[in-house]
Amino acid sequence: MKTIKYLVMGVMLAGFSATANAQEAELNAALDGIKSKAPNVAELAKTAYKKNKKNPEALIKVARAFYAQKDTANAALFANYANEAGKPKYQFAPAYLLLGDIESAYGTDGGKAAGYYNQAINFDKTNPEGYKKWAMVYRKISPSQAAAKLKEMKQYCPNEDIDAFTAHIYMLAGDEKQAYENFAKSDITKLDKSYLNEFVRCSYFTGHFEDALRAAEAGLKLEPRNPTFTRLAMFSNYELKNYEAAKVYINKYFNETDSAKFSEYDHFYTALIYQALEDKVNMYAEYDKALELVNDSSMIKRWSILKSVSDSYLKDKEFDNAIKYYNEYLACKPDVNFDDEEGLAIIYSKYGEADPTKKAEYIQKAVDLFRAAGEKFPVQQVYATYMAASNVNKLDDNMKNSLAKPDYLKVIELLGSKADRTKGEDIMLKTAYHYMMFNSYINKNVAGAKDYAGKILAIDPEYKPALEIKNLK
Repeated sequence: MKTIKYLVMGVMLAGFSATANAQEAELNAALDGIKSKAPNVAELAKTAYKKNKKNPEALIKVARAFYAQKDTANAALFANYANEAGKPKYQFAPAYLLLGDIESAYGTDGGKAAGYYNQAINFDKTNPEGYKKWAMVYRKISPSQAAAKLKEMKQYCPNEDIDAFTAHIYMLAGDEKQAYENFAKSDITKLDKSYLNEFVRCSYFTGHFEDALRAAEAGLKLEPRNPTFTRLAMFSNYELKNYEAAKVYINKYFNETDSAKFSEYDHFYTALIYQALEDKVNMYAEYDKALELVNDSSMIKRWSILKSVSDSYLKDKEFDNAIKYYNEYLACKPDVNFDDEEGLAIIYSKYGEADPTKKAEYIQKAVDLFRAAGEKFPVQQVYATYMAASNVNKLDDNMKNSLAKPDYLKVIELLGSKADRTKGEDIMLKTAYHYMMFNSYINKNVAGAKDYAGKILAIDPEYKPALEIKNLK
């Protein structure tokens, strides 16, 4: 009896094995046919379904194979077959994941895709894919709700790094501040190249240069020739005033990376590094390269570069070049404002003070520019008139010719009766009164000098020069 029993069992197991092998063979035939786009693919898939209609794992493989070939109709069909075959029915999470992928990639209803992913979460809370895919879809609607979903995932998937993925969601949503805050909480040693790339960018562009450098250096350990990591390591070192370290990265970036093209912004930043190192030859060479490459679509504008070049020449007291580049700056900058025009006046003023042979000519140019700017920008008229007076006074030896008198009188006219003066306006008015007080005194108008002294003391009761004039007999 025992022998017969074992023979029967052996026959049954052999039959089961043969059936399983046939099912697997037909499944593989269908998968291969879908991948190769065989002409009889529909027949192969139908046979695979008949043999595996109670096997959700097999059916979802067919569905995914169709999806890989962008055959969304059959992919959805077999995903639904798999869902129906699941036990219990219609609770097969992988089917909902694939249906969500189809809707997300090819549909028009993000809410529908999110709904599928939410079903996948409901039926398998320990699979992080549902949460991540839901968050990826929902980020377009509400990045903060997507982040909240990922926090929910943490209790069911404790080994998942939700901080890095949440940061990634915020980067895709264009919120670099929130991206940085989440990357900063993640374990940098576990971030791959793509996440490190996002970490370094959101750190740099939100002004967190130490973390930008940290992420860049971690990225360079993975890819020593990566241009993005090298570039932002260079920029971050500059922002952190690590100029010598930044210089090392200049060489690495331009000579030891896989970057095929360097931008005007690269050369501009490089010029700033050389400027900090007081390497003027390389600084001006890099500025020239930046000016050669810059165009209307550049991230940095031509006028910004020209202004930096002018400022550099002004710092070196190369006034002619400072004026040349500043005029080019004014010529190409849209919406020139008062500060822009004041900048040229200041260069002329400094030039006149530095070169006695040009003093009269260039100080007068500064005066004329301030007066013109005051007319052009009425809101700045007081300050412009005050600066014109201050400059023209440099051309007058001890007020002998009263050259600044008209401008200081204009300041008094504009501010003298103003009730709500600012502290700065009080200083300008007091200076104008001071000039008129001494101008009156040296021209033997003691009564007029005392009158101006009284006006000064109304602003500053302890101003000694005014007290001395006021006490004259």
